[in-house]
Amino acid sequence: MPSSQNWNDLVAPENRLESPNKNSRRPSGLKPSHIVIHITGTDSLASVRETFLAPNSVSAHYLITKIGELFQFAPDTARAWHAGIDSSSRRLYRKGVSVWSQYLKYFSWYKKYPKDCILLDGDARPVWDRSEAVFVAKKDWETWSEFEYFTSRWAGEQVPVHFGVDPDPNNYSIGIEIMGLGSTTADPSVYTDQMYRTLDILISDLSEKYSIPKSKDHILGHEDVHPIGRFGWDPAGGFNWSVVRGG
Repeated sequence: MPSSQNWNDLVAPENRLESPNKNSRRPSGLKPSHIVIHITGTDSLASVRETFLAPNSVSAHYLITKIGELFQFAPDTARAWHAGIDSSSRRLYRKGVSVWSQYLKYFSWYKKYPKDCILLDGDARPVWDRSEAVFVAKKDWETWSEFEYFTSRWAGEQVPVHFGVDPDPNNYSIGIEIMGLGSTTADPSVYTDQMYRTLDILISDLSEKYSIPKSKDHILGHEDVHPIGRFGWDPAGGFNWSVVRGG
């Protein structure tokens, strides 16, 4: 069990499970200025724990289950690996929204890519082997409708939120995972009252500790900081932002 130093008193000692997937913020001692909310993509607590505790994997600072139980995997002072942006996506973001909105991250499990889409490597060159695919584009290179959720929330933005200040969300944020697959609607079986209550308490605590404003541009979703990688489903349109931003 990790030392209580730098760990949140809101988390029961038995729920403090130190992940190896973390390092120091840059510069050392940098205080978090934002909070990034994620969905786990699974309803299995065992699976999330295994992933976060496995070496050379990913992590987040906190996890909240559907019944409102709170876990912590990294102290707030650490740079947890929850929202990294790969170098290929960073290059696209720097070209502006008219360019990067033509690309989606390729996931082997995602079933909604068009049959006639173009598979691309990290340099945006066509590939035929799915094992080499990094991005997906439409055959006519039109903007993906999957970005409508992002553009409706951030009209006029050329790059993801805060990207122009620091292109590494892991460096400046605290990552909070909520258990579930997400939903485009406010499904109470996905986003439960117990989950929202714990999330509200946790965000209020972090906001006070680190002077993080409860505002739209400081309490974010993973899709807000990396839309190519999460294109509107993390934590998805059914998530009630007013709960964590104080109305």
